[in-house]
Amino acid sequence: MTQPVHKKFDFGTVFGDAGQVTRAPVQKRSYTPEEVETLRTNAYHDGEQSALARAQLAQAQALQALADAAHHGLSHLQDAISRHKAACAQLALICAQKISAEALNQFPEAPLKATLEALTHEIDTAPRLVVSVPNPDASLQGAAREAVTLAGFTGAITFRTSSAMPVGAFEVMWPDGRAEFDPERVLNTLDTALREALAADQHHHQATPAMKREA
Repeated sequence: MTQPVHKKFDFGTVFGDAGQVTRAPVQKRSYTPEEVETLRTNAYHDGEQSALARAQLAQAQALQALADAAHHGLSHLQDAISRHKAACAQLALICAQKISAEALNQFPEAPLKATLEALTHEIDTAPRLVVSVPNPDASLQGAAREAVTLAGFTGAITFRTSSAMPVGAFEVMWPDGRAEFDPERVLNTLDTALREALAADQHHHQATPAMKREA
């Protein structure tokens, strides 16, 4: 097997014992056209690779800047959407409150009548009912008696005045149970549920981009 020929490493410059230069590397003064073309090609290739690397770096930086700007803009956009949702929901709740208040002023017996009609199986065998309302006038009592009759109730019904209740509120009690309605409490419950839903929605949208970035 032929052993490879190793070329002795040569620094080019040789120094004497006193430190003087005894031999300096020979500087090539002339090149053949082929060598010139090779040097030119290599230099062009090196320059091209360097320019391509700089262009790729600039492109990556530009893309990162666009991504950061988009994320910043989307964050502000999401905040604006959340505020718009909250304002729309609050406006809808206020409108519902105004409409329900006017409806209760016009038909204060409607919630009580609807509830008694829905209590068919609960009150049909009860011996008596006690109904507390803000104003048990003749119209309300008539509507209530009609509703319990349709529910199959044949017992006694007693009406009590509870001036502390808001318009439309009531409480119905029988030996085995109780039913009540307070429009103000319902609106407060809706308002709380609405705020919690909006807060949860905003938290979800804030957490989603973070999860995507981690992924």
